Amino acid sequence: MKSVWRDGERTREVELTALGPGRWRARVDAAEFEFVAEPMSDGKLRLVSDAVTTVAEVTPVGARRFVRLDTLDFVLDREPSGRRRPAGGAHGGLTAPMPGVVTKVMVVVGDEVAKGQPLLALEAMKMEHLIRAPHAGIVKRVAASPGAMVQAGTELVEVEASSG
Repeated sequence: MKSVWRDGERTREVELTALGPGRWRARVDAAEFEFVAEPMSDGKLRLVSDAVTTVAEVTPVGARRFVRLDTLDFVLDREPSGRRRPAGGAHGGLTAPMPGVVTKVMVVVGDEVAKGQPLLALEAMKMEHLIRAPHAGIVKRVAASPGAMVQAGTELVEVEASSG
């Protein structure tokens, strides 16, 4: 299930894939993670990923969603299905989908990468998010290093699309 959401000034592409009963894979822009969703008696969800637990509360109001993940709050507005931004930015730049800490950088400038290949890992909301190449190409710039704290929207890697 794919959808597009506005998070403040940013537009996010979200894809949820069911992997089995209560198991999901989520992709937010180029970050991907898997988790188990367990309903709680108070209507909240317990999200478990790699032995890390996050409590999620989603309150729908029309096309708007008020989302709380532990102590982080988000207001998301559903975008009409026709409005989409290019994956990875207009020039192949990949940005942090949310504030976090870079845990691994898996590429260097000059590396040839395939579409979907992991480029780096970002720890955010107590989960590891893989930032993947939006297309095949050559790594032109790596602007992140392990241990770096980054804010949402910080450019991390630039991948120039392969010609042909």
